Amino acid sequence: MKMLMIVFRRSIVERIHALLKEYDVNAFTELHNVAGRGETGPNVEFFLSPGPNSMILTAVSEQLAYRLIEGFTRFKAEQGTDQPNHVHVFILPCEQAV
Repeated sequence: MKMLMIVFRRSIVERIHALLKEYDVNAFTELHNVAGRGETGPNVEFFLSPGPNSMILTAVSEQLAYRLIEGFTRFKAEQGTDQPNHVHVFILPCEQAV
């Protein structure tokens, strides 16, 4: 089992949900207003911010995890180079304890 951590601009939440639905991912935890600092600079909620981030955590089979990575890679490529990449996906080992 793998845990995917998907961090994205809140402005594209519908597109992220659509991608998850396309791969039949219907169980996940979504966190809103996630602040931090990354390659595009700080992300905090104030009037000059490019918008809040959200994060989705989902535990899926290893096979599905790599299919999703391919889907997110394709999604980023479709955004083109003229738009900043507003989605990052991390894959972590995952073992259910309880």
